[in-house]
Amino acid sequence: MKTLTLLLCLLALSVRAEESRHRVFGLSDPGREFDLREHLKAVPEVELVALDLETAEATFRYDETKLLADSKKPATPEAIAKRLDELVKKASKNPVSGYVTFSLKPLSSVPKDQLERIEIQLGLPDCKGCRYTAYLACAKVEGVENVIVSETSLVTAWVRPSTSNRDFLIAALKKVRIELPTP
Repeated sequence: MKTLTLLLCLLALSVRAEESRHRVFGLSDPGREFDLREHLKAVPEVELVALDLETAEATFRYDETKLLADSKKPATPEAIAKRLDELVKKASKNPVSGYVTFSLKPLSSVPKDQLERIEIQLGLPDCKGCRYTAYLACAKVEGVENVIVSETSLVTAWVRPSTSNRDFLIAALKKVRIELPTP
């Protein structure tokens, strides 16, 4: 019995659980956390440990050797990030449309306290698709680090003030024909 216990302890120690943080593209609203967790069930070698919706940053846990088992490349942070992104994209790809709803990006290089928080109320109906369209329009604007669109159609964006501002976000929303209430 002692031998079996020792063997199990050694086996547990040999499994190297690594963790890394990444920004998640596609976290358009708080309800998308559930969607991300559901998609990740298809990726048993990766565990979502923590998620911060305000920064869209997630911590993933994985066994590095299993994660890169098919790769002949060394286990660099870049190789791990690329493989995690591939797995997240594959898990969230719609089999009918081929549309990928989640992907990973590097962490923001700008500290959160140096980002400007901008809020814009939209005149959208209670439509998840419309809110996602607004999210995509704003998230693609240069200088935008994160965007959340609430169920009340309030866009909250964190931007680098040196490269983006409220006017850029409004222009992006108008370009995709998102309705903005008149003052």
